[in-house]
Amino acid sequence: MTTAATPTESPVSFDCEGGRVHAILHRPAPGGTERPGVVFCHGWSGDRQGPHRMFVKTARRLAAHGFPCLRLDFRGRGGSEGETAQATIQGMIADTRAAVAELGRLCGVRTFCLVGICSGGKVAIGAALGDRRVGRLILWSAEALGDLRAEATNRRKSFHMLKTYLRKLARPETWRKLLTGRVNVKGVGKAVLQHETRSPAEAAQENAMLADFRRWRGEILFIYGGNDPDTRLAGANYQAFCRACGIAGEFHEIAEANHSFYGLAWEREVIERSVGWLVARSGGGPA
Repeated sequence: MTTAATPTESPVSFDCEGGRVHAILHRPAPGGTERPGVVFCHGWSGDRQGPHRMFVKTARRLAAHGFPCLRLDFRGRGGSEGETAQATIQGMIADTRAAVAELGRLCGVRTFCLVGICSGGKVAIGAALGDRRVGRLILWSAEALGDLRAEATNRRKSFHMLKTYLRKLARPETWRKLLTGRVNVKGVGKAVLQHETRSPAEAAQENAMLADFRRWRGEILFIYGGNDPDTRLAGANYQAFCRACGIAGEFHEIAEANHSFYGLAWEREVIERSVGWLVARSGGGPA
């Protein structure tokens, strides 16, 4: 009695810019229709599992539908080599491009989709630019790129800081510190009035990516949580950007969901919609 073949998972590693990158390969069962390869791009402080193992669950679903998948730890994160303090978006983009090449070498795939969450969305966009093999992106809670970062985001951060300090004024110990000169009033004012900024070099790099992104003609699925102010603003700006540039962007908002979709129903909706979207565009049946 023969047993039906099933997808397999195995550790792989490859070099990028002098550092060793470690990843997990999800290889579909042999004999199916060739499907695009999928590379997962985690966020700044994440790893190859994704929040509450969302990358693991999604990769397994996709592998069951015939998609080879690679989940990597960027250098300086998880099990990969490198120092976290030296990590950059550009380095994460280089790791992703190396992962695309490795997945193509291991599984013989010629087209790719990148899945990114949070800052991994910027990474996915950057890795797709200039690589015609990458024709689709799935972006969860994607951070705004370059000048798409909304001024409203900065105002919201200041408003949040102001509310924090106003709450502290209701505490007796805060007034004791004020009266004895133990509060850095200048520092508090800076925290409230001056917004979080990128370095000039980072801003220039992101805006150069944004200029190239205007000419990109792939397909994108954006998914945002309705209870995540930052990403909702980013989503509105990406939607206007895609419309203006003729990019095929599909947008989906999950009501009440937070940034990382920490809820079983939210998680399920993200995975179902992502898998279904990619299967439908890759010649497959229902997901």
